[in-house]
Amino acid sequence: MAQTRTKETDDTVEFPRISKDPAIFHLRQAEEEHIRLRKERDEQASQLKQARAKIAELQEFASTLEAGLNTSEAENKLRAKELNKAHSQLAEALKSADNISEELQVVRKQLDQECQAGVRHKERATQLAHSLKHIHRALFDGGVYGLILKACLAITGATRGIYLTTRGDENTLSIRAAQDVDGYPGAPPSEFIKAICKAVLDENDTIVCNSEQEQLESLPKPERPGERFQNLLAAPVVLLKSLNGIIIAADKLNGDFEEDDVETLLSVGDQAAVAVRNRHLQLELQNSYIATVSMLADAVEAKDPYTHGHCDLVSRYARLIADKLKISGEDLSVICYSALLHDVGKIAVSDGVLNKPGPLSPEERELMRSHVRVGHDLIVKIPALEPVADVVLHHHEWYDGSGYPDGLKGNEIPLAARIVCVVDAFCAMITKRSYKDAYSVDRAKEELLRCSGTQFDPEVVNAFIEVLDSPEAENIDDEDSICGVLPGFFSFGTWQHA
Repeated sequence: MAQTRTKETDDTVEFPRISKDPAIFHLRQAEEEHIRLRKERDEQASQLKQARAKIAELQEFASTLEAGLNTSEAENKLRAKELNKAHSQLAEALKSADNISEELQVVRKQLDQECQAGVRHKERATQLAHSLKHIHRALFDGGVYGLILKACLAITGATRGIYLTTRGDENTLSIRAAQDVDGYPGAPPSEFIKAICKAVLDENDTIVCNSEQEQLESLPKPERPGERFQNLLAAPVVLLKSLNGIIIAADKLNGDFEEDDVETLLSVGDQAAVAVRNRHLQLELQNSYIATVSMLADAVEAKDPYTHGHCDLVSRYARLIADKLKISGEDLSVICYSALLHDVGKIAVSDGVLNKPGPLSPEERELMRSHVRVGHDLIVKIPALEPVADVVLHHHEWYDGSGYPDGLKGNEIPLAARIVCVVDAFCAMITKRSYKDAYSVDRAKEELLRCSGTQFDPEVVNAFIEVLDSPEAENIDDEDSICGVLPGFFSFGTWQHA
């Protein structure tokens, strides 16, 4: 019994070892197979357990991954949303940057334009200061209008122009200066120029025409080829709150006239008005100073009723001849004053000799001839009139050398004296005197031509004939009769000696 019982602690049943019993042998084999299978089962159970643990671990990991994936998807969606927002903000920022860049380019362009405008203003200011200096200096030689016009053209970039004065309407216009406009300043203003000035007068403001088409719409057609302006700018010159003149600037070199040109022209016009006013004041002062000498000329005319107005007429004609001969500045003033004062020495000649109806005796002729030296001695005491005194002395010299007092010949005679000689003789011929009747203008002109080359300078005679045959001879206004300021008149030495 003891041999066949199995132990309580064993998991398998042991059978007695009977080697030769087939049943036992098979049982033994079955037992071994059972043990093997049991071990396999146990191993499989262990593997299953491990597999289940692994599966659990994997399930837990999968859950973690799934949770993480869910979290990542949410984060990705959030990040995608934020990224889209960032893209939108970036697009707006780029658009804003483009706008800022465009604005910056505009600002830079404006800055460049401002810089260029600043340079132009500086250049114009320099030109204006330089021009005004010359304009005010011109007070002493009568060239104010020409310099004002040149200043306006230089500063605005115009190449041609006209300066006109007026008494308030287009019918009282006088051209004082012109540059590269055919026929001016000698000729009276055309209907085209009058129309431009009328537009300025009516509007009391500047007018701008930047093409011929603009001009043709509102203005009559130009009468002269030289008046066909590509563009023009016309501005008023105001003196003491009254319109005194008009400046026309035309054919700007580069481009059209702009607002800056208008302002500049008005600025020059203001300064021009000051210069013109100063010129008038200087002339008034000079004329009042010379009045003492002029009174002597008036006294001479008072002694001879036939010669009333003679000196004024001689002076006006002499000025026109000087213009025709292109004489200007100091020389023009000397000619003008010499013609005005040429007979002042006759104050020393008795009334009986001046008004004698018949021929003069040799003694009376010498007394009459002495008036040139008396006039010279009276005038030369005024330092500013010294050049005038020399002309007064020699205005009876003949071109062939047979005149008096020194018998000078040809170009030895001062040009101013040769001019006064021609005009004095002409005015004497067309005026009734105590010893003769007045000649007609045509007969007086014939006498001038007949005596050309002997008594008179042929060049001066020809110029005077042209003056007499032109409208200028009949259109002399008060401004044309102004002789200008003598250059040495306002020097310290003049007043000191005077």
